[in-house]
Amino acid sequence: MSQKRKMMMTGKHIFGWVFMGVSLAFTHVAMSQTDEEKVGRAAASQILGAVPLIRSETAHQYVGLIGTALAANSGVNYKWRFGVFQSDAVNAFAMPGGYILLSSGLLKLLDSEDELAFVLAHEVAHVQRRHHYQVVLRQRLADQASKNLSSLVQDSDTAKLAQASGQIYARGLDKSAEFEADRLGVEIMTRSGYDPAAAIAVLEKMQSLKGNDPKVELLFSTHPSPAERLDSLLQSKIDELPRPSPDLLRKRENRFKQFRSAL
Repeated sequence: MSQKRKMMMTGKHIFGWVFMGVSLAFTHVAMSQTDEEKVGRAAASQILGAVPLIRSETAHQYVGLIGTALAANSGVNYKWRFGVFQSDAVNAFAMPGGYILLSSGLLKLLDSEDELAFVLAHEVAHVQRRHHYQVVLRQRLADQASKNLSSLVQDSDTAKLAQASGQIYARGLDKSAEFEADRLGVEIMTRSGYDPAAAIAVLEKMQSLKGNDPKVELLFSTHPSPAERLDSLLQSKIDELPRPSPDLLRKRENRFKQFRSAL
């Protein structure tokens, strides 16, 4: 068996484990997926067709555990799937139906589990509010109107919707959607016992990066500036939210260091 084939099989194994849970394979649930999940699955497949998942199951497990804990406080019920892809770019993707992918470059920028919690909670909030899926649905309605299509969407249309979803990630959402994801993300992470001040720390880190750096070019072109996002969060009275005890923050420090070493 070729080395490339082995790597492809390994990637599929991790993808199935992280995204579908220990006891479910990726293809086993395809028939029971909702339309929203199908669109998200197709979009995730597009991304992972361009960049591979990292090969550390320890890192995938850690991100999955934190993400699942946050999602439990989002108020929505999806089959959440979390994964980390190999890229120096600083970015993350939230896809319809509960698929969330983070870049290894973004994770290396972070200094604590609480900062990771904000990044994940921001993406969970996008899914919660169905930001990307609503745009895809509007595109679908426009296509149906222009082509006089029936209201029933066939499986063959999923690829088209995934392509439309890909275009959303290339041009970004409205600023209001990003501000909402920041605000709701902070609420989710706070309800989950994480420090809301970590959101400020993450955005300050992003603000320190140069806009012409290829690693952040896509992020900065698809999101409001970190300064705008900081102003928006500060106006939402983030400083009045409860914070965890210093002892709890120290306990998280060791496991985050182990996670970082696994990247």
